[in-house]
Formats: sequence, C-alpha cells, structure tokens
Amino acid sequence: MATLDTSLYNQKGSTYFYSFATFPSVKIYKKSTGSSWNQHLLFGDFIRILDPEIVHNRVKARSRNKTGWIPVEGIQKNRILEVNFIDIGQGDGCHIVTPDDQHILVDAGEYDNMNRYLYWRFNLYRKYKPLPFPFHVVISHSDKDHYKGFEYIFKNDKIKIDKIFHNGIVERPGEPSAFGSIKDGYITTLVQDTADMLKLLENPNKRKGKNSMYLKTLHHVLKNNPEVAFKNLSIEDEHLMAYNEGNLIEGKKFEVDVLGPILEEKNHKKVLKSINNAGKDKNGHSVLLKLIYDKVRILLGGDINTEFGEMIQDYYKSKDQSDRLVMDVAKACHHGSNHFHYGFLETLNPIATVISSGDNESYAHPRPDAIGAFGKTGYSKTPLIFSTELARSNKEITKLTITKIADKLEKIKQNENTIKDLAESVNVFTEEIKKLKAKNKQLNKEVNSYITKFGMINLRTDGQNMIIAQKLEKEAAYGKWDIHPLTYQEDTGRFEHDDTH
Repeated sequence: MATLDTSLYNQKGSTYFYSFATFPSVKIYKKSTGSSWNQHLLFGDFIRILDPEIVHNRVKARSRNKTGWIPVEGIQKNRILEVNFIDIGQGDGCHIVTPDDQHILVDAGEYDNMNRYLYWRFNLYRKYKPLPFPFHVVISHSDKDHYKGFEYIFKNDKIKIDKIFHNGIVERPGEPSAFGSIKDGYITTLVQDTADMLKLLENPNKRKGKNSMYLKTLHHVLKNNPEVAFKNLSIEDEHLMAYNEGNLIEGKKFEVDVLGPILEEKNHKKVLKSINNAGKDKNGHSVLLKLIYDKVRILLGGDINTEFGEMIQDYYKSKDQSDRLVMDVAKACHHGSNHFHYGFLETLNPIATVISSGDNESYAHPRPDAIGAFGKTGYSKTPLIFSTELARSNKEITKLTITKIADKLEKIKQNENTIKDLAESVNVFTEEIKKLKAKNKQLNKEVNSYITKFGMINLRTDGQNMIIAQKLEKEAAYGKWDIHPLTYQEDTGRFEHDDTH
C-alpha cells in the first residue's frame, strides 16, 4: 500500500502526524470512498493524520472533533497566517496566529466573549496547566469596549501574557487631565515602558475613583504574569515583532508594522498631538497596525476617527509614502461609525472590510453612510464587506434562544454561589461540589461554542491565496461555510475574487 509523502505532513515522535487543510476548504468524508461527509474544514485548519496509509487517494484523519477520510490533495505541511475577528459584541477583538505559531490578541471587547472564545479554541475546560505558549497583547486604546474584556483573560490562570503593547495614553485619576498633563496642545505624560506603567499600577491611589478603570484592568495581569513587559507603540517602532534578518518565515516576508500613533518630540519630550477633546484624542491615537505576509496587507486600526484619519493620510502623503496605507483587508475603524475620513478610506482601498460591532449600543453601528463609503472606496467593482454583528444574525437567534442562553448563564451563577456556600460550610460536600463544577463546565462549553460558531469572521492566507469565511446559518449540501476565496494576481498587483472555487 502507498503511504503519504513526508512532504505533506509534520511528525512529532514516531506516531504523531499532522497537517493543515489546503486552499480554499476541505471535506472530511465518512468513508474512504463516496461523497458523504461529516466535517467541512477551512484553509489552514489543523489536521491530525491518524494513519499515513493511502486508501483510494484518501488518508484517515481527525479535525474539528470529527474522524474520517481526507483526500491527499486536501492536506499540506505548512501552517498559514490566521486572523480571527471575534464576535465580542460592541467593540473590537482579534486573535492572530502567525505561520510560526505565535499568538497575538488585538483588543478584547468589554465583556467575556474573547475569554470564552479562547476556552473554546484551546479546549481549556480540560487543561489544568497554562498553555505552553504566551500571548502578545495589543490594546489599541483605552476605550473599555476595546480593553475591559482583558480582565477575564488576565484572571485566567491557563493563559500567559508576556507583553502588553499600548498607545502610551493611560487614563489615571488625580491629575490635571484624564491622561496626565496636556500642554500647548500636546499630551506630554505618555507611559512608555514597563517601569512607567508599574509606577502607576503599583500605586493603589491610581486604581480607585474616576478614570481608574483602565489601570485597574491592567493590574489584574500582574498576579498570573509578574514578569509581563509593557511597551507603548508609535511610528518610531518599525515593527511589533522582529524576526531574523529580512523578517522571513520559511522564506516569506512577515511583518507587523506600526503605522500610528504619530509620535512627535517637543522640548526634548515624546508627545502626542491633542485636539482638545479627550475622547477623540485617545480614539485618534489608536495603535495602527499593518500585517504583511508575502503579498497580503491587513489593517488593524482601533478607533481612528475623522480628524486623525486625515492627519495620518496627510503625514504619509508628506513623506511620499501613501502606498504604505494601501491594504487588501481592513478592519473597519470605530465599528462602522460615521466618524471617518473619506480620503483615508480611499487611500486604504481594500478589497475586503471587516466591521466589528454589537447589538447592545446606542450608536446604530455600523452606520449606513459608513457601509456605503466602505463599498465606494473598496478595490474592485464588488468589494467585500463583512460584519460580526450580521454574521451572528442567524435564524437561531430568537427570543427563545436568547432566553436559553440567559438561563444557562444564570444557572452557572447560581451553581457558583452554591459551590462557594458549600466550600465555606462546616461539613465537607466534596462530591456535590464536583458535580456542580462539572455541570458548570458543560454549561460554559455550550455557551462558548454558540458564541464562537456564529459571528466570527475567519481570515486565512498563505500570502498568495486567501479566504475570508463566515459560518452558514444552516448547513448546506455543499458545506458549512460561506467562503470567499481571493488570489493574488501579478498583473494587477492586487488580490482578486477567485471565481474558480
């Protein structure tokens, strides 16, 4: 019998083989012959090869909790870039997995959805030790619908954080302004490194009262991650992550470039410009990141607003570097707010825009004019617009479903209170506590799975081919996913819709 060529899989030890799904998607079939399938995998999904022996051009494998048979042409050896735009409700939350298996979290919303996603993604219900790898955290700016969700992650002892990157603007109580000091139109008290941040975090007076929530949230990270490093980001930082010479992963360029905020120097101090509006200042100075992997360019831009969108565009235009702002995919700044600069959007010119927004807000995001502008300024006649909020709006979300989820969350809370009471009791109720904990684990798993299945926008790319996918409301005969394949074309220098798949 023929066996799978070693160029198609990786090996750990003598019996553990694994691969990844090929572009654009792959089926797991129930048998070695026939067309009946039980799982639909996205480009880049992890596949455990159970037996390298080839039977009818298929190998036995397991992925996404299903076992079956995968065609030989459906597997590849190399991991790809994965960018998951999580449905965290109102706010932003993004999980990046690099081709060399590093993990970056860019914002985490306001509540616990990102933490629930991580529980689902890494099956943390079964793990008693921390994950073997740390996360890099990027907080684009200090709006709570971007940073407050990190409180749940920082308290999670199964997740390790090694670095926290931020924009240098740290709200704190008891000072002339929420950001410390503003002088002659510039924010002058920027928090630049670990020592600066710890000086604030370790002062209990900075963790109570008005303007203290950001520091209180950050302080939670210290318990499980006492060696964590803090670093503010600006245009002075060429890259978020440095690799070998040339920034290559397996011969392909990989960079996370920092395009903003635009740091200046006044009177020998590093400063950021203020427009005399605290909310617009911290939004406009969001950390602006550009992911580059081979030919792919992806923008993550926090809440860049009208005024600062214009400033950023003018800055790069003045440097004759406007092309640095051209993107293939852009996370819509400010959740599809109407606070956008049209010229900035025109310069970005992405073929795909991803909007992260939620139902529980008073802004009607995404705004109709923003959606229209994304379409008009996008590349090609039919640019793609995705929304975590719309992807979540499936037929299963009814009043009954919402009630069921709310009931599960309420039951989890009741069980936690009972566990606490039992633990404090004179009598020991070990078995009862174990049963309640097991029940809560199952209830949490059900809630987390629901949150993750619908609403998340999945981007996968090897630098030349890319898919952007969302879960179908109802499984179709052809698969479980709405998949949009894109392929880089040398003649246009852009990603184009791939109509061959």
